[in-house]
Amino acid sequence: MKNIKLLFYIGSFALLQFSCTSDSIEIEPQGAISSDVVFTDPAFAETYLNAVYNGVPHGWGAPGGWYMLDAATDDAENAYTWPASNTRFNTANITANNSPFNGLWGNAYFQIRRLNNFIQNYDQLEGKEEVKNRLKGEAHFLRGYYYTLLLRTYGGVPLIAIPQELSDDLLVSRDTAEETLNFIVSEYDTAASFFENAESATSTRGSWDAAMAMKGRVLLYEGKFSESAAASKLVIDNTSRDLDADYQSVFVNDGASEVIFDTQFSDPDKGHWGNLFNTPKSTSSVSGWGGTCPTQNLVDQYEMKDTGLLPTEAGSGYDPNNPYDGRDPRFEASILYEGSVWKEVTWEFRPGGHAGIQTSGDWTRTGYAMKKMIQEDRNHNDASTQHWIHIRLAEVYLNYAEALIESGSNLDLAVDAINTVRDRVGMPPIAVGSQSELRIKVRHERRIELAFEEHRFWDIRRWGIAGTPEVLTIYRVDMDTDGNLIDDGKEIWETRNWDNANVKLPIPQGEIDKNSNLTQNSGY
Repeated sequence: MKNIKLLFYIGSFALLQFSCTSDSIEIEPQGAISSDVVFTDPAFAETYLNAVYNGVPHGWGAPGGWYMLDAATDDAENAYTWPASNTRFNTANITANNSPFNGLWGNAYFQIRRLNNFIQNYDQLEGKEEVKNRLKGEAHFLRGYYYTLLLRTYGGVPLIAIPQELSDDLLVSRDTAEETLNFIVSEYDTAASFFENAESATSTRGSWDAAMAMKGRVLLYEGKFSESAAASKLVIDNTSRDLDADYQSVFVNDGASEVIFDTQFSDPDKGHWGNLFNTPKSTSSVSGWGGTCPTQNLVDQYEMKDTGLLPTEAGSGYDPNNPYDGRDPRFEASILYEGSVWKEVTWEFRPGGHAGIQTSGDWTRTGYAMKKMIQEDRNHNDASTQHWIHIRLAEVYLNYAEALIESGSNLDLAVDAINTVRDRVGMPPIAVGSQSELRIKVRHERRIELAFEEHRFWDIRRWGIAGTPEVLTIYRVDMDTDGNLIDDGKEIWETRNWDNANVKLPIPQGEIDKNSNLTQNSGY
């Protein structure tokens, strides 16, 4: 094997989580590390994989110019005029040159190249078997994960599983979605087999739970319902994780039991600006940049806690004079509304209030602001440190339930899974119903439980409802200057556009131009 020189910044050595002696490091020249060391010494191998983990996309740093992907769904509207949610997604103005997901293609294949090199050489690793198995499992998990992102975004993509040389034919064509899915599933299965005999690690790294949970998700997204249910059931039956009693804390505190895979941040060198970008603009002592504004569409979906009924349903217990009282506890944990007390401020989103609804500037467009995932105890002008959750146990329960419902089998088990998620926040259980009735229930539960976690964007596409009037018609609160609702309390803010081609995103035009064997997705 050629002696490949792998460059690392000197500071990256601080990432090592294993102690190593001076004779395990061979530097020639300074700043370059011999591949003989990287692929034999577990400490350097872990540093190599750390770089791949650092490339995993997360919602606090989404590329392409939007801030919070849910603003490109009926759950939110961005207060800024410039994000891609407003200028591209919600106007159906996506092209192969301007797609906000264009950066994903290059990043994913860059990381896959790293992983291919590692996987080809990882049998040289020395040391404890359980350490080697963990590193091998992580490599296959990560390769499966990056291909999962590609499949979800573009459909079938070129499958490259070995290091490429310049002498190889680099003008590869796309594999089918089915072939891509099969490869992903095999990667997760391979990862799981290594993890079965590996040392444990934190939720920021791959694990058996993560591999099986992601397998369940990707199979669900691709319509393989029976196989998806089986994978998710394995996690539910074998995990040591539990749903956390405090829903709100899951998103702002590292170490929540139900978190399966996440990206974490810390002071002073690794932070993001999620707090500043999503704290409402106001004239009070606390003012951020506006950011993500939940819609009335979403607010109307939070049921009444005592009855489990929507506010519009007869007998729900909804009081229009106190519209935000008595809701599903996840409402209070997720939404800032007129009268909310947060950061020691009583928020006034009514017209003329200190954070009042407006149609220009960075003020709330809808009369609401996002509370979920935002740190209340941290100055919003400082860098934020809350983690980004890629997958957690509550989603696994809902993936399992949806897969059972869509397969038309074991509907009682699907209901049990949904009720497990509802019970965590004290919501009344749902009853067993028909397949079509339960389909509505599980989709509703996903919308509430997973709000703002970048699921709705993909859900409305795979469910085929992204272009429906219900999704495209965006409502905001309608209240007077005293904070009282006017009529039914909602008015149309905007009607968005939709192009059926946008179910999948375009392959970047630059990639098409470089590779004549790549075919573009239909409609671009």
